[in-house]
Amino acid sequence: MIKVDIFSGRVYTETENFKQSSNGDTFTKCGDMWFGQHGEVINQRENEAVNLSTGVSSTWGDPFKEQK
Repeated sequence: MIKVDIFSGRVYTETENFKQSSNGDTFTKCGDMWFGQHGEVINQRENEAVNLSTGVSSTWGDPFKEQK
């Protein structure tokens, strides 16, 4: 499945347990958590994802985008 994040404009290619962004960042799903290659941890709850390091929620931002 291909998804475009409305907040960041990034394109994500996603399968059930794998996600890759248009800039090459990859994420692997285990249970209800996504783990990124740079140590990101995103908690997936029903229709919302929250980055546990930055606090960014998918309801108002892109939790998979690296925040600076």
